[in-house]
Amino acid sequence: MADLNSRIEAAQEELASLKERIQKARANKNDATMGSVTQSMSLPKIRGSNVKARRTLKGHFGKVTDMHWSGDSQSIISASQDGKLLLWNAISTNKLRAISLKSTYVMAVGIEQKYGNLVACGGLDNLCTVYNLEQPDNPTEMASHDGILNACRFLDEERILTASGDSTIMLWDIAKGQPQSTFSEHTLDVQ
Repeated sequence: MADLNSRIEAAQEELASLKERIQKARANKNDATMGSVTQSMSLPKIRGSNVKARRTLKGHFGKVTDMHWSGDSQSIISASQDGKLLLWNAISTNKLRAISLKSTYVMAVGIEQKYGNLVACGGLDNLCTVYNLEQPDNPTEMASHDGILNACRFLDEERILTASGDSTIMLWDIAKGQPQSTFSEHTLDVQ
């Protein structure tokens, strides 16, 4: 028991020493403020200082949590806490399609970029749900994440990437509904 106590004490001393070294390193690097550094730089003017709304898409009854442009740059898919995915014609502002979701806690949405016939969403249910716009009543649900789904992006009609609060990214085979690869090198939420 004495050996264990001495090891704990040595570890605590080493921890205190490391904390002190970190504080000294931070103090040495903290030699200027952001304002003083940027005053001496000639920064380019940020484009878009005259930004104005071009179109307003009205149709959701809850907070819009995500949106994604289609590959043709004419359609947008949006997700909301009203439990709906809405596909929009961004030029005319008309709603093209509405999909009712099982969960209102959707946080991520994506649309397949080449043909625009698949949309996916996910959120607090930890699922990635893929809908074929021609048959939205028969979705593919893919479950393997242990945390909130923060993002979903199609690679093509057969594969999709999902990012999660469980610190992983997964590559999925949509037809099989199974992950092909899991990337787990992150230590925090993946957005």
